[in-house]
Amino acid sequence: MDICNNDEGRFNTSVCVALPLITIFWLLVGVVGGIGACFLKTPHKSTISIAIVTTAVCCYTFWLLAFLAQLNPLVSPQVDSAIVGHMRKQWGGAPNNPYLEKCYPSW
Repeated sequence: MDICNNDEGRFNTSVCVALPLITIFWLLVGVVGGIGACFLKTPHKSTISIAIVTTAVCCYTFWLLAFLAQLNPLVSPQVDSAIVGHMRKQWGGAPNNPYLEKCYPSW
């Protein structure tokens, strides 16, 4: 399975554009901030450099975990069978769907 294309063959922008773009952004923040802090005229430049790099690593890690958790969620939405039946009736239903028949046998 190609991660840049979904099951229907369409390009998946969220993975193939957002992931490298945000990765490059936080990499630049960490590198430029870490190196740029070395040019400050203060005795605390190493502390500032470490703080900037640590901030970039933590922010990127948090964003990456949140992003990856949304790609393949562990918990699916819990919908009442009456609401699902109404949605199926209004939207034309999904005939012969074994998953729906197994989960909601009252149809």
